Amino acid sequence: MTDTVLLLLMLLLHMLSSLWASARPLPAEANRMQQRAWLILKALPLAVAMGALLLSQSLTTALLAFILVLYSQLLLEHQRLTRPQTFVTTALLSQLLPVLILVGLWCAATSNWPQLAAVFARLLQQDTLILALAALFLLHPASTLIAQILTPWLNHRDLQDEQSLKQAGRLIGFLERLLIFAFVVMGQWSAIGFLLAAKSIMRFNDTRTAKRPVSEYVLLGTLLSFGFSIATGLVARALLGA
Repeated sequence: MTDTVLLLLMLLLHMLSSLWASARPLPAEANRMQQRAWLILKALPLAVAMGALLLSQSLTTALLAFILVLYSQLLLEHQRLTRPQTFVTTALLSQLLPVLILVGLWCAATSNWPQLAAVFARLLQQDTLILALAALFLLHPASTLIAQILTPWLNHRDLQDEQSLKQAGRLIGFLERLLIFAFVVMGQWSAIGFLLAAKSIMRFNDTRTAKRPVSEYVLLGTLLSFGFSIATGLVARALLGA
């Protein structure tokens, strides 16, 4: 078994464990005993599978993997269940940190630390940092700037009467700007036109029946979002080509 196949199998086991947890979530009214039973059912099979998988390296490695995966899963899942359920908390405790632990375990078992260091070195190259900086700009500073520009119209009574899913508009804006930015960097201008057309179709019924202030507000927000994203993409392309 090659090192790459071993890493892929470890990640596959983690994904299967996450799939089981999502298919059989812990009931909100579960007592302490039920919580412990659920945590053990989530952590123990994954720890056993990881230990069995790493028997190909050595018995000591397999035992250490069993202990590390078992205790890390119990700790992280307990923290996730006892903290407020947010996207960041769930992603960090149930996916990001467990994957990092598995990658570290794989490096220790296969002595692939130089390869991991090389990956991090590539991530710290100029082009990657430019793309990351541009993407982060579109997520928060751009949202703040657009909100500030739209502030004079936010108090209109027609806008206050509009009902929407909580935080849905913000998430849509994030995804929209990141997609446009990616299309600009890749030079796929036609895809931007397709995205604008798709959004117009989705918004057609809302704006057709809405009052004029609502339609103007939606149009203004869309143009600002597209403008910021295209401008950021063009700057990133210029820097990447320099």
